[in-house]
Amino acid sequence: MTTPINAVPVASAPTDSPASNPVRTASESSAETPTVRQFFRRNTFWILLGIVALGVVLLSAILRGGASGTSIPLAADSPAPDGAKAVIEVLKNQGVTVHVADTAAEADAALVENPGATLAVFDGAGYLDSDRLSEIVSEAGRTVLIAPDFGMLQAVAPSVRLAGSPDEDEDAADAPAAACTVPAAERAGSMASGLSFGIDDDTSIGCFGSGPADAPSYPLVVTNDGISIVGPRAVFDNEHIVQRGNAALALNLLGETGDLVWYLPTTADLEASGPPTLQALTPDWLVPATSLLAITALVAIFWRGRRFGPLVVEDLPVTVPSGETREGRARLYQRSSARGRAVDALRIGATGRIAARLKLPRSSAVVEVADTAAATLGRHPSEIRALLVDAPPTSDRDVVALSDRLNDLERDIRHATDPLGRNS
Repeated sequence: MTTPINAVPVASAPTDSPASNPVRTASESSAETPTVRQFFRRNTFWILLGIVALGVVLLSAILRGGASGTSIPLAADSPAPDGAKAVIEVLKNQGVTVHVADTAAEADAALVENPGATLAVFDGAGYLDSDRLSEIVSEAGRTVLIAPDFGMLQAVAPSVRLAGSPDEDEDAADAPAAACTVPAAERAGSMASGLSFGIDDDTSIGCFGSGPADAPSYPLVVTNDGISIVGPRAVFDNEHIVQRGNAALALNLLGETGDLVWYLPTTADLEASGPPTLQALTPDWLVPATSLLAITALVAIFWRGRRFGPLVVEDLPVTVPSGETREGRARLYQRSSARGRAVDALRIGATGRIAARLKLPRSSAVVEVADTAAATLGRHPSEIRALLVDAPPTSDRDVVALSDRLNDLERDIRHATDPLGRNS
C-alpha cells in the first residue's frame, strides 16, 4: 500500500534542473524575490519611521549648530539675554564700525588696519594667555576689559586687584553714584553691580565705589594708560543694558573712537602644550564620512539581509510507500529514545482507523472503540484495551511487538467488517 504525498512545503528558490521540478504551479510566482516596488510597499511603515527619525536627527543638529554661535556670552550677533547684539547694533547706528574678532590673530589684524581703534575684550573662559593679551592691548588706542580675571589684571593693570562682588540688589534705589571724573561714568550716573576691584596706587581712578572708606571697591576702574576695567558683565548684555545707566556707560566706553574691535577669545587662542590631541589630528571630514558610511551600511543590511520569500505549496508527482514512511518515523523515534511518543502515534493511528471501520464517530472515546472492537471480534474487552490503552511498553522490543499486534488487530477488524475485501 502506498501513500501519495499531495502537498509538501518547499522553499521558494527555484531549482537548477528542470527534471528535478517537473511540475510548477501558479503559486510559485508569489514566492519570487520581491521587486523594489513590492519591497517599499511591504516596508512602508519602517521606511517612513526611518525617514522621520533621520529628519529629527538632522533638525536637532541644525538647531544645535545654529544656536552654537549665540550661546557664547556677549556674542556680538546673539539676541539671547546674555548676548551683546543690542549694544553692538546701537553702536553701528551711531557710526561706529565694529570689527568682530574670534582669535588673537584677527584682533591683531583689525587693530593694525584701524590704528587708534577701541579694543573690547571679554575672556570668560580664560582662553587667552596673559602675554598675548599684553601684546594686543599695546596695539589698541583704548581698551575696555570686561570682567577680567587675576591673570588679565596682572598683565595690563598690576595696580588693580580683584575685590569680590558686593551683595546688592540690582534694582536698588540707593546705588552708588559715579563719584569720579570719568566722563562716561558721569554721563551714566549709575551702573550694574557685580565684580569689583581695589586700587593700590593713584595711577587709576575708581568709579561707583562702595564698601568701607579705608578699603573701597569699584565696579569701574580707569587707568592712566586708557584702559577701562568693567567688572559687571551685565553692563553690556541684552538683559541688563536698559537698567540703570548701563546703556550710557557701555555706549560711551565703546564708542569713543570710530572703530571698535570686539574680541571674544576662543579655543583657537589656547597655546598648544604637549603632543596634539586626537581631536586636533582628526580631519574635519572624518566624522561626516563615518556617519554616512554607517547609515549606508545600515541601509544595505536592511536591504540585502532579508530572508527568502514565503513558503509555497507545490504538488510533487511522487508516491512513498506507507511502510517506508512508518519505518522512517520509527527510526527517528528510536534515535531520540522517544518511546512514549512512538507508542502514542501507533495507538492513535490504529484507534482512528479501527473507529472508521466500525462506523463509530470520530469523537468516540478509546474505551468505546476498544469495547466495540472486542464485541465485533468476540474477544474480551480487556485484551483490546491493553493493546489500545492500558499496557505501556518498556523497551524497543515491546514497541515493535505492539506495532505488530496493532497491525494484526486492524487486519482482523477489516476481515470481520468486510469479509469479501471489497473496501480494502
